[in-house]
Amino acid sequence: MEALQKDLLSLSDQEIRYLCYEYIQDHCCYGSKFIRDMILTDIKNEFIYHYRLESFVEKRESSDALFPYYGQPVDGPENGPVPNLWDIPLGSPKWFIEEKQSVEIPHTSSVVTCETCDGRKKVRCPRCLGTGMVQCLRCLGSGKDNEETKCSVCRGTGKISCWVCDQTGTVICKTCSGNGRVKHQMHLDVTWKIHHENFFTNTYTLPKLLLLEAEGKEILRQEGKTVQPIQFQHNTILNEGLAELIAKHKSLFSEEKILAQRHHLRAIPLTKIMYAWKGKRGEFFVYGFQKRVFFENYPQRRCCICC
Repeated sequence: MEALQKDLLSLSDQEIRYLCYEYIQDHCCYGSKFIRDMILTDIKNEFIYHYRLESFVEKRESSDALFPYYGQPVDGPENGPVPNLWDIPLGSPKWFIEEKQSVEIPHTSSVVTCETCDGRKKVRCPRCLGTGMVQCLRCLGSGKDNEETKCSVCRGTGKISCWVCDQTGTVICKTCSGNGRVKHQMHLDVTWKIHHENFFTNTYTLPKLLLLEAEGKEILRQEGKTVQPIQFQHNTILNEGLAELIAKHKSLFSEEKILAQRHHLRAIPLTKIMYAWKGKRGEFFVYGFQKRVFFENYPQRRCCICC
């Protein structure tokens, strides 16, 4: 950690004011007189440490599935006991790539009558509700082209033949594809995903979202089936934060299996500036190697059309 000291930001009074001028260019309601007149009472340089832990996990769940039965092979309970979900072999996933997979669970298949059509292979037409006729599109069911003339399409009936079922009142059952039977089976649904969390040492009033986007210096990057806490001298807060996050991931995902972990530690330079202006005192920050400025409350605001 001592080697990082050379990477601390060391900003002069002039550079701090210049960065503030750049900052207000994106805030049309912020005045510049404050920047000219403020008195810088203290400048403190330090690092914020950002630790990120990622756990690549596998989750297994079961679900019911129905497919039209065309005579395909059926692996039922007569072929053996149903295996535990975690005993079903799968290919090894690529680490830290989120994806899903679904496979048939052995010995769970059976052929049953389709409940949608009760084995009749057809169901009532959803368009005409089984009548074979629908409202005429020309006269909208009135039976007339105008007040005295019959509709030339439906001949005054207000109805025409249903084009969905060809006037039969029934359509092929989509569940069984007109076969009357379906193959019922259990599926193993596997999800590979990444759980990630971030830990920061003292962030003062800086939003963590800004710090996630800030440029810092990488100190540590490791990857493996598991990662272990790293101890850094003279930084108890960081050591405790790392250890707590790793322990949390080990116990948090009770229904998932951790396949791999990786962690990343970086140091984000931070300059805390104390100022006095018009009898008031406050603070603001310059953070990251991009030297971005953050005010929680800018002291000089004016009314303008963009506000």
